[in-house]
Amino acid sequence: MPGRIPEDFIESLLERVDIVDIISARVALKPAGRGEFKGLCPFHDEKTPSFTVSSAKQFYHCFGCGAHGTAVGFVMAYDGLEFPAAIEELAHTAGLEVPREAGLEPRQRHDRLYEALAAAQSWFRRQLGLSEAARSYLKSRGFDKATVDEFGIGYAPDAWQALGDELGRTGFSATELERAGLVSSGQGRVTDKFRDRVMFPIHDRRGRVIAFGGRSLSDRGPKYMNSPETPVFHKGRELYRLYQVRRGGLPERILVVEGYMDAAALHQFGFTDAVATLGTAVTPDHLDLLFKATPGVVFCFDGDRAGRQAAWRGLETALPLMKDNREVRFFFLPEGEDPDSLVRSGGADAFTRQLDRARPLSQVFFDELCAQVDMKSLDGRARLVALAEPYLDKLPAGPFAGLMRSELQRLSGQRSLGSGAQIPSTAAIPARSGEDRSLTPVQYAVALLVQRPELARGDGVFLLGISAPVKGLDFLRELVDFCSEKPHLSTAKLLELWRERPESPWLARLAAQELCDPEAMPQALADTMARIRLRQVKERVRELQQAQLVEGGLDDDRTAELRELLSLRLDNRQD
Repeated sequence: MPGRIPEDFIESLLERVDIVDIISARVALKPAGRGEFKGLCPFHDEKTPSFTVSSAKQFYHCFGCGAHGTAVGFVMAYDGLEFPAAIEELAHTAGLEVPREAGLEPRQRHDRLYEALAAAQSWFRRQLGLSEAARSYLKSRGFDKATVDEFGIGYAPDAWQALGDELGRTGFSATELERAGLVSSGQGRVTDKFRDRVMFPIHDRRGRVIAFGGRSLSDRGPKYMNSPETPVFHKGRELYRLYQVRRGGLPERILVVEGYMDAAALHQFGFTDAVATLGTAVTPDHLDLLFKATPGVVFCFDGDRAGRQAAWRGLETALPLMKDNREVRFFFLPEGEDPDSLVRSGGADAFTRQLDRARPLSQVFFDELCAQVDMKSLDGRARLVALAEPYLDKLPAGPFAGLMRSELQRLSGQRSLGSGAQIPSTAAIPARSGEDRSLTPVQYAVALLVQRPELARGDGVFLLGISAPVKGLDFLRELVDFCSEKPHLSTAKLLELWRERPESPWLARLAAQELCDPEAMPQALADTMARIRLRQVKERVRELQQAQLVEGGLDDDRTAELRELLSLRLDNRQD
């Protein structure tokens, strides 16, 4: 586990980078007045700019698709990086070295693994140039030189210790090579993991080689073999070629195939948006990575029973992630075909026509379940509802979930009673421009502080030191104290420092809302805090009066408190 990045470094980093510079390096922006910039959103297709970047808040927001966040969040979403990698990317931009807190494994510990894997890739490439058999095999499979070079394809010779000996001479130990998944040790000797195989390098989301896939040129061993799991490679979290696909910008869709040979063949025929799983079923991590890169995912599966079972497992994995701006389709290949053979036999145009007939997730879902019951009988339709409900309950609340339930009702004639149509809480309902009607006073105060943290130091921004059952009051008190103690706190800093808190997504939504004119925010916050203080008094008075009725009276301390609170309430009414 990598060492934790200190919070003070994150603060310092966000002071050094400007979100406008970070985003404008990737998206064309134009000034839109008062430190605001606008451009076409990189996260959805649009013709009229609705993507805004605020220099004051160090925050971006799209009014079209709702995407929003800080510079760190943008790099994570646009470049497809995890939080630590995004911090490292921004630190590199700012010329800073990312420190790690003591007591945990330092980041540098894996550097030797990356270096060994990069050295192995260079060596495999050189060996391809020396192997007539490997080049002839690639040629027989129809791969041209441009594709071989683009994919960095190499060759592992039919030798027991060729790679190990070569990298050993350059200073890598057998232990380092084994940890990188390049060699195996046993029976007193070290042997190369890959032998007599055409080699495909696998990259992480930063473009570093982290593993290899090898296709055997002989009948010995498995036809295809991937690197074992290592400290830098986890096949359930990686997708072959995702780095290269994202390097060209965020595509409108991504094709997901089962092998690197398929991805290479599709690329050669113009389908440069193809990635591949690495010998494992589709995982939630895979889908999360895909949806960060594109709103549309097309899975290519064999049309046989095994392919349909794999498709259903992928569908189950996708359901909890199916937000309204996402689409999943399934392309079932003709029996006996794979993407490689299909595109080569019919050409790009024929493949495109078949791809356009890929079936949406909703159709595959209901077709599969309807095939399991007798749709002509009441009993069968009732069973359809029983089968569908557990899956539909996994869907996030929203229009897609509602439409799926409507389709179930149409097919069965039975109204769905699942939990997917729950009304969202007030915290999830955005306020209209310039209004706070959808937010409670506490929520509105939080929203103002998120957008202008420095306002916490204002004279009228305080809460009474009394206990009162006001929802969200403790969180607001904590937020006021946190902001007032950090004089240079910005929206971006606040969101990043509180990224791990459960309230983080809600705070990010509040940061994107239009509340009121920036010049009016100080007075708006002071007025709102006054309303909250009055609410504190009212709720505490109600508590004490109820206790008085239940207990038949109050002790001296609570009687004095009630008298003082009633006086405060009268003073507020007179004001």
